[in-house]
Amino acid sequence: MTIKHAVAFAITLGFSAPALASDPACARKIAGIESQMRHAKDAGNKHRVKGLERALSAARQHCTDAALIAEKEEEIAEKREDIDDILEDIREKEEEGRIDKVKRLERKLAHEQEELEILTQELEEIKNLSGASTK
Repeated sequence: MTIKHAVAFAITLGFSAPALASDPACARKIAGIESQMRHAKDAGNKHRVKGLERALSAARQHCTDAALIAEKEEEIAEKREDIDDILEDIREKEEEGRIDKVKRLERKLAHEQEELEILTQELEEIKNLSGASTK
């Protein structure tokens, strides 16, 4: 890293540090993007680096822990709707006697439930980082 880059990085970090202190979940998100960017640069993946640079810029400008929590809660609500739809489909296929379809839908249901559990854990982590009360 050149001195010019080091100074620019230090200045950027200095300006963003106060904001990051009040939004620790965003700080973690930003650190994750930066880590992905280092790996993409090491791999020579210029397109990935460019996309991550845009994501990093957006995160630095707009990220708040409250927004991360709201986003995760919305993802959880959508996942629950998907699960409800699958359960309804299972009931319909059972009534039709379509056991082959029921088994396929049950596998899909298990996958969706696993994803819901992961989203719920992620929400709890964000809330714990930000100091928000857990429900």
